[in-house]
Amino acid sequence: MKLHTTTAFTVLVLALAAPLLAVPPPAPRVSALKDAEERLDVLAGQTKGGPQQRLLLEKQRIRRMVEDLEAGRPVDPQDIDRALNNAERPF
Repeated sequence: MKLHTTTAFTVLVLALAAPLLAVPPPAPRVSALKDAEERLDVLAGQTKGGPQQRLLLEKQRIRRMVEDLEAGRPVDPQDIDRALNNAERPF
C-alpha cells in the first residue's frame, strides 16, 4: 500500500511541476528579432540586385529563428546577437 501511495504522490508532483519547469521563449529577444525582420523587409523593398537578395536571405534566417523560439526549440544566443547586429547595419 505504501508503494502505491509513494508512486501516486511522485506522479502527482511531477505532473504539477512540469508546467513550472517549462521555459517560455524570451519575449524581448523575439520582439527584437521581429523588429529586425520588418526593418530588413523595408530595406529589401528599397534595394535591388544582389544586396536585395542578401537582405531577403537575412530576413529569412531571422524568420526561422523566431519560429524556432516560438516553438520552444533552442537557438544559439550568439546567432541571435549576430542577426540583430547584421540587421542594424545591413550593408
